[in-house]
Amino acid sequence: MIKILLTFFLTLNILNADDAVYIAQQELFLKVKTIIQEEESIARAYESYILNTKKLPTTFSNLKTDEYLGTAFSLTPFVVGEVASITDFGFKKEINNRLKGTALENDVSIKNLYESDLFRKKTYFYDSDKIGIKLEDDFANHLYFLSSTAGFNLIKCGDIPKKKYCWNKELEDKNVIYIYKDETQNAAELLMYYSVEKFKTGPIIITKDTGLHSNDEFTSIPKGALLYDTEAVKYIKTRDSIEVVK
Repeated sequence: MIKILLTFFLTLNILNADDAVYIAQQELFLKVKTIIQEEESIARAYESYILNTKKLPTTFSNLKTDEYLGTAFSLTPFVVGEVASITDFGFKKEINNRLKGTALENDVSIKNLYESDLFRKKTYFYDSDKIGIKLEDDFANHLYFLSSTAGFNLIKCGDIPKKKYCWNKELEDKNVIYIYKDETQNAAELLMYYSVEKFKTGPIIITKDTGLHSNDEFTSIPKGALLYDTEAVKYIKTRDSIEVVK
């Protein structure tokens, strides 16, 4: 009888231990999911900020406002007692790998889950240790290109120091954007101009110099947008090029 009872208690202890391990694993799984969801929220706020302000957020604090993440937004650490942080963006659309440097960094199952696309839509793992941000809006991608290449920040055309990208000074309209070949803002080298609200569909006015249509500035114009050059020739943006409409 004693042997039977001892066997019963040992089996019960093993089952309880297994349950404890299972529960701990489930709690850790849910914590990783929460951390990824926080990064997804940051990515959504990042894109909204670009569209609203027409410039890039360069610090995490740019997004911790009532309009975006909220001032009370906080980060969940992988391990209790560790400090979770987001590195400032600069001119990069990425979030630092929050698992790196933690006590769970070498846990293969946690690492695989964190780096997977299971809970990710606006973010993705790339380049061995980075979490990238996906910009789904065409205009957001366009503004990201302008900002990351020339520090685009909606200066007036003609203001000093000049920049390749600016908004219409004469109309006093920040929603009409001009893009030049270089910082001289030479009228003969105007690549395009457009009203922000018409960017996705057109019309966008572009240079008649077809040799300039391969410049990087034209790449992020969305497929299907109508374009007119300065001599009223009609074009359409395809996936790979700009084609005359015949």
